[in-house]
Amino acid sequence: MSPSRRRLLLALAALSVLLVGVIAALLPGGTNQPRVAQDKPGRVLLVPGYGGSTASLEVLAVKLRAVGREVAIVALPGDGTGDLRESARVLDAATAGATSVDVVGYSAGGVTVRYWAKELGGGALARRIVTLGSPQHGTGIAALGAAFAPGRCPIACQQLVPDSSLLRQLNNDGEVSGGPMWLSLWTSQDETVTPP
Repeated sequence: MSPSRRRLLLALAALSVLLVGVIAALLPGGTNQPRVAQDKPGRVLLVPGYGGSTASLEVLAVKLRAVGREVAIVALPGDGTGDLRESARVLDAATAGATSVDVVGYSAGGVTVRYWAKELGGGALARRIVTLGSPQHGTGIAALGAAFAPGRCPIACQQLVPDSSLLRQLNNDGEVSGGPMWLSLWTSQDETVTPP
């Protein structure tokens, strides 16, 4: 990923965390209201993507800390190339003792966050969830890797193939679970997550 794309997405993430709060305050009541009080921000957890190191999210962490937020970058097994279900369990462990969290998932980290929220009960703890350029329905690049270089397509790559068992599980009854406020940022110009 180009440094300019990374900077753009990180800047958008910082803006998104603040924007979601404004949107949440303006939305009328409904059946899918957040379970966590929106006026009590907790720790922000940043979840890197496939092959992403924790250093890739440090710029965003610095910007969020500068506005007074407590931030932790979650180190995923195999730098995010391991089983996304295991990555979700690592994210779950990072919430120990928290009563409220805001979570930002970058690229495949957004799939990890969604699995955590939907399958591990994280939706009851999350106040807000932001995903950035996340392949929630898979990506053609993973499909190509699995088909033509299966030995070089680790488990997360296989799970990001469109219609994989993990993605079918996540998408079988709607896009998101109730609870937190959700914001998904993506662009039709993404050259990695295709189709966007």
